[in-house]
Amino acid sequence: MGLDFKKKAIVGVSVTPEVGIEVAQVDYEKKQLMNYVSKPFEFDSKLQGNFDLDIFKETLYDALVDAGIPQGTEIVLNFPSGIFDVVDRPASIDKTQLANNVEEDILDNPLFNSDADEPIYSYCVLPNSTIQSNKVVHEALPKSIIMEIALQIKDLKYNLVAIDTSVNSTLNALIYTGRVEISSDTMWVMLVVDGNCCRIISMQGQNYVSISREPISIGKILEEEENYSSVVNAVSPVLKNTPSSMLYVVSKTDIISAEKLASKLTYRAPIVHQEDNIYNKSAFLESETELPEGNKPSLDVIGAAIKKEYGVNSTAPLNMFNSQLGDIYFSQTPPVFYGIELSMENMLKYGIALAILIVVLTTVIALSLSGQKKAKDHKIADYNAKIEEVNQYLKEHEDISTQQFSEIDEIRMGLSSNKVVYSYYTIVGTEIPKKLWLTSMELGDHVTIEGQADNLESVYAFFRNIKDYNPSAPIKLQKLGLAGKQNASGFSEISGESFDTETVLTSLNADFYEFRISDKEPEVKDAPEANSKDNNKKANSKGKSGLPALQPLE
Repeated sequence: MGLDFKKKAIVGVSVTPEVGIEVAQVDYEKKQLMNYVSKPFEFDSKLQGNFDLDIFKETLYDALVDAGIPQGTEIVLNFPSGIFDVVDRPASIDKTQLANNVEEDILDNPLFNSDADEPIYSYCVLPNSTIQSNKVVHEALPKSIIMEIALQIKDLKYNLVAIDTSVNSTLNALIYTGRVEISSDTMWVMLVVDGNCCRIISMQGQNYVSISREPISIGKILEEEENYSSVVNAVSPVLKNTPSSMLYVVSKTDIISAEKLASKLTYRAPIVHQEDNIYNKSAFLESETELPEGNKPSLDVIGAAIKKEYGVNSTAPLNMFNSQLGDIYFSQTPPVFYGIELSMENMLKYGIALAILIVVLTTVIALSLSGQKKAKDHKIADYNAKIEEVNQYLKEHEDISTQQFSEIDEIRMGLSSNKVVYSYYTIVGTEIPKKLWLTSMELGDHVTIEGQADNLESVYAFFRNIKDYNPSAPIKLQKLGLAGKQNASGFSEISGESFDTETVLTSLNADFYEFRISDKEPEVKDAPEANSKDNNKKANSKGKSGLPALQPLE
C-alpha cells in the first residue's frame, strides 16, 4: 500500500518481534493512519541471537518502497527494549555525576557485563522528581547493532532522526490514541508482557515511578496453562507490593492474550487489558484505506510515527540517536556544503558534471580564441605584405640618395610640366584689364575662361594678352555678347557673320558684355535648313550694305 505524502513527514519504523519490520505514517492532528506496511523479519527479542543486517536492509527497503516513501524522508526507529529502568538519584549531584551514575548502572546490567559490546543509551530527569531526589529514566541497547542499523538506514538514503524503545513507544501510543486517560495525580500500574519478560511499570499520571523486569519462560511448545502460569507466578509477588488505582495489562506476544491473563490475575484494583498481538480485534487508529485482514499496526510503530510531534507532551523524551552515535555515524556521514552532501557518490557525480562543463567551456573558449587568432593572423599577413612592398621599393631605390635631390631641378621640372597652367595663373594675376572680371576658369587638358566686361576693348585686350603668353595655343574668343540678350547658348552673339551695323550700334548702349575664351571646339546646334539659309542671306546682305562683319579673333 502506498500513498503520496511530503518528504518532510515523519515515518515510524519499528523492529517488532512476532511481526517483523513495520513502516507507518500517522496524521498527528487527525489521529489517522495514512500509510502502513509490514514485512516478516526474524528477530531475537532477547538481543542474544544473530541480527542479519543484510536481510534487515533488504526487508526495510522493500517495506519503504511498498509504502511509497521517498528517499530523504525523516525516520524514527523503534527497537525492542533492552534495558529500561527508573532510578532515584540525589538532586544535589551535577549533570556530569548524573551521567556517570547512569552509565555505571547500565554497565552493571548482565546485558553489558562483558567486553563483547558497549551500550548506547539515553536518559532524562522526570517531572515528578522532588527537591531531595531526581527520578531518572534511562534506556540502553547494544551499540554495535544500533550503529549498523543507523548506517543501513543512511545507506538507503533516508534520514534517521530519533531512536526509541518499545516500553516508551507503547506508553506514548496508548496515551495518544486515548486508550489510557489518567489524571496527573493518579497512581496506576502498567503490565507489559512480551516474549521473554514482563515489565511491571508503576506510574503517576504519565510519569514513570519505578520499573520491575521479571523474566518468563513461555513458548508455543508449552501448554497454554503452563505459559499463563509462568506469567502469573512471575508478576503476582510484585503486583502484591505495588498498590495503585488501576492495573493496565498489555500483551505484545501472540502466546499470551491480555484479556485471558487479566482474568487469571488477582489485584486489589480494577484490571484493564489491551491486546497488541493477533488477539487485537480493532485497530488503534482509523486508516485512510482498508488494510488487509489481520494487518494492524502495533503500538510500537505508532509510538515511533508520532514521536517527533508528541515530544512536546512526552514526560520522557528519550532518544538514543544522540552524541554517542554521532561520533561514528557523523564521521561516516559526508559533510554538507550549501545543501549538497559531499559523499563519494555525489563527489563522483558532480566531478563528472564539472569535468564535462570544463571541457565544454574550454572548447568554446578555444574556438573563440581560434577565431580571434585567425583574424589577427590575417591582419599580420596584411601588415607583412605592406612591409614587404615597402622593403621591395626601398631595395629597388636603394641607390637614391638625398644628396642627389635638387630643389631647383624639382621646381624646374614642375614648371615645365605645368607651364600652361602657370601661364594662365600669371595672366589672371597680372594681365586683366580694367573694367573686366572673370566669372569662371577651367585649367587642365583644355582651357575655358569666362567673364564679363563693360566694354569691348577690355575683352579684346585680355584675349591678346593670353595669346601673347602662349601664341601656339589653339585658344579662341568663342563667345562675345551683350548681357541680358542671350541666345540658346547663353549669350547674345555678335561674333562671326552675325555682326552688322544695327547690332553693333545697339550693343553700344548695353551695360556690360559676357565672353568665353576656350580651346574646346564649340558645340554646333542643329537648325532647320531653311532658317539657316535665310540667316546667311540676311547676314551677307547686311555685310555688304553696312559695317564689315566681325570675325572671331585668333
